[in-house]
Amino acid sequence: MRGLVAGGLGLRLASAAVGMPIIVGAILIGPNLFAALIALALAIALGEIAVIVGVKPRSALFIVADATVAAIVAAAVHPKLPVVTPLIIGTLAIAGVTTISAVARVSTPDPQQLRKVLSGGLAMIGGVLYLAVPGAAFIFVRGFDQGIEWVLLAMLAVMSTDAAAYAGGRLLGRHQLAPSVSPNKTVEGALFGWLGGFGATIALDQIFGLDVAVWPLVLLAIVLPVLSQLGDLVESLFKRAMDVKDSSNLIPGHGGVLDRLDSLLFGLPVVYFFVQWTT
Repeated sequence: MRGLVAGGLGLRLASAAVGMPIIVGAILIGPNLFAALIALALAIALGEIAVIVGVKPRSALFIVADATVAAIVAAAVHPKLPVVTPLIIGTLAIAGVTTISAVARVSTPDPQQLRKVLSGGLAMIGGVLYLAVPGAAFIFVRGFDQGIEWVLLAMLAVMSTDAAAYAGGRLLGRHQLAPSVSPNKTVEGALFGWLGGFGATIALDQIFGLDVAVWPLVLLAIVLPVLSQLGDLVESLFKRAMDVKDSSNLIPGHGGVLDRLDSLLFGLPVVYFFVQWTT
């Protein structure tokens, strides 16, 4: 146990101790600062995806994709502007820039060069959909009644799921969960993660005094840890396909911003639809 704490888990906890006050402060201070923090995190995560797939961060393609993410977050802050509007415009713009880049850069009908340009464009469209649409759910949840409490519950429950899965896997993991996707994930770790997320969801509801009935809350406590771990597996699948270990080395013990957002990108939409359903 001592080696576990002194190793990866200890480094994770140290990074969380630095980052959590900033995140919680942004949630508490106001929706605009929170939206700005979300936009910054999504922009960094999109940059990590771009580097992994070989799209240059200074290219027109990345700039348009990044602007699309920012526009979607801005639209989420102002409900009168539908999120789908910047999403459609941005997707068309990315497709247009990809086509122009292919015409301008590929002087001969070289299939390999064309595939490289087109795969970059598809990756940026995929990155926008993967990041910005769930990212808008962060803003929507923050805008609900008791929105601060719901965002904190979602984030802390997802973090509890991740920490419990990591600790359980390191201590008791014997059976691989998905060896072709993430060899380090175990069935035992996933079970511990689910238990940690379930318990955290129930406990945080009591701490925050959320206005929700018992049985819907139990359903959320069952589903939220499962979806958050699925989000982790989705990113692991992407990294395995691209043959990278972490999205970047920005956060000690955690990898990149994308590595920290992966579970939340699945968890926050669950909370958004849950609150919509129960209110």
